[in-house]
Amino acid sequence: MPPSPGVIRPPWSTAFPAHVVAIVSAIVGGSPFARSLSPLPTTRSSVSFPQLDPDDPAWLAELGTIPALNADQSEYEVAISKLAGTVLISRESVDDTEFPITQQVEQILRDTFSAKLDRDFIGGSGVAPIPQGILGVADEVTGADWLAATVQAKAEIATAGGVPSHVALSPAVIGDLEDERDAAGHQLYPDAATVFGGLETVSAPAATVPVVYDSSRLWLAIRRDFVADFSNETSEAWNRYATSLRIVGRFALAAPLPSRSVRKLAVTGTAARGAARAKA
Repeated sequence: MPPSPGVIRPPWSTAFPAHVVAIVSAIVGGSPFARSLSPLPTTRSSVSFPQLDPDDPAWLAELGTIPALNADQSEYEVAISKLAGTVLISRESVDDTEFPITQQVEQILRDTFSAKLDRDFIGGSGVAPIPQGILGVADEVTGADWLAATVQAKAEIATAGGVPSHVALSPAVIGDLEDERDAAGHQLYPDAATVFGGLETVSAPAATVPVVYDSSRLWLAIRRDFVADFSNETSEAWNRYATSLRIVGRFALAAPLPSRSVRKLAVTGTAARGAARAKA
């Protein structure tokens, strides 16, 4: 199961100074799609992955020539994008020992930074500095319903060499699936919120188009110079008797081989109504 909101997996928990870990944890932990990806802390301004051509070793006879797998090597490279903003926290709430200030700040970060991270990692335009969302690089598969499309996506990813592990669905699509019933009135997919089509479900409001993916081949890169600073002396904070929390994070979604790692889903027939509602 994915980590609950507010929880991040190693190596992120040891990649940042102690005072930053809680902020990174709240933002990434509150992003259902982003937190399901493979973590990649980095100090670089971009991340790159080698692409081999040819990518097959060869069976050889004695004294046969050993092929150079990187004879025509290329690289997949994606730039790190900066996501930043400030949050004002009233001094009264900070000084009130009974007010749940930590939980409230975490909720604000999830409603803002987490939502933005997922929204653009799924559907971002790719026009700098906005990241390229996964929908922009994923091939589409179509089925008569969501299950048929999911099964087809799994087959294509597996045939290409990946291991499909997750399906990202919007809450609207999950609701439609949970409401589907057989002739006797029994739910067809009562566990759709956690497992669908044999894959772990990621409930992501940003997934206006469902996505099947191999999380081990999709990477969430985060620069180690993540900034989370508190100040009482910025003009906004001073004039409003508040504390300013300034956050500057640098993130990238890396999909080096999308043909082996991801498919977006489309449906025909009655399931298309749920798709239309998810996009609305």
